[in-house]
Amino acid sequence: MKIDARTLGAGAALAVVLAIVPGLAAAQEGRPKLDLPFTPKGARGSYNMPGTSTKEGPGETSPYKSAKEHYEALKAAAQGADRMRKADELPDWTGVWNIDGGFVNFDPSLARDATHYGPLSPSNQAFYEKTLHELEQGIEWDSLSYCLPAGFPRWISEPFLRDFAVTPTVTYLINEQQSEVRRIYTDGRSHRPDDEAFPLWEGDSIGFWDGTGDNAKLVIWTNNLRDGVYHRNGPAYSEKAETIEVMQKIDPTHIKVDLTVYDPVDLTRPWTVHRGYVKDKLPDGHIDMWSCNENNNVVKTDAGQTQFVLPGEEGYKEPGTFGDPTLRGEGAAK
Repeated sequence: MKIDARTLGAGAALAVVLAIVPGLAAAQEGRPKLDLPFTPKGARGSYNMPGTSTKEGPGETSPYKSAKEHYEALKAAAQGADRMRKADELPDWTGVWNIDGGFVNFDPSLARDATHYGPLSPSNQAFYEKTLHELEQGIEWDSLSYCLPAGFPRWISEPFLRDFAVTPTVTYLINEQQSEVRRIYTDGRSHRPDDEAFPLWEGDSIGFWDGTGDNAKLVIWTNNLRDGVYHRNGPAYSEKAETIEVMQKIDPTHIKVDLTVYDPVDLTRPWTVHRGYVKDKLPDGHIDMWSCNENNNVVKTDAGQTQFVLPGEEGYKEPGTFGDPTLRGEGAAK
């Protein structure tokens, strides 16, 4: 299915994404059988497509004990980490990019919806298993249905197009979904002091460049995150989570990302995943700002399910009129 927020409408496009999987759940019998470590039931297993991982387990880990230790080790080994780069020393990340595998699956090395998925703490494992049980009953809910941001680190596995704006002082990582923007400051600043810090959807990110030119690596340390889940119906991360990322363009059409999460509340040890982006082949591609709210007809039922209000049903709102109390034309100023 091709989804275009420009013609469908931004909120409607997101609603379609949220609706795809329940529809796939109903069609599971017609799909090729996967050797999954669980039996698909209800909506559980709906995202597990041919070619995706069929493994379960704690995932890969890191030799470092904290994000701070990890960041300082990478900085000490880097080439010119303390020197701010000139524009002509930075890599060319222009163009429009798609996620390269791992569609709404935070760790592509593991089977989505597997019971053993990541190095989860006991309380997080209990939360996750409850979510999986509800999935088997056909109950699933996503905060994106309220037009809230995905937040980071969930941001990294969400669909839709991205573009990256690289400057000497800050790099902007932009996802068309919800127009979510991450700002990676490379001007030598530190994180916000504790007395000024507070949880943020995308966290507080600082970084440095390792090397110069098109193969230079951007090393990112993010903290001050809001709590959330790694993907729809996935396990949780806490406000104590911090991440280290290394982004590098490895050829003209691919950027790889190595990401490690440190979360003393919801993980038993660091969790490293490998992700990436592939350059879109459409000429003159671009992404747009969208407002999910302008045509979102999704509600949460008493049972905790995503429910779409259809035209003619009570509570349905005509797309494009959400922000206009005059409903466009009925008493509107000419």
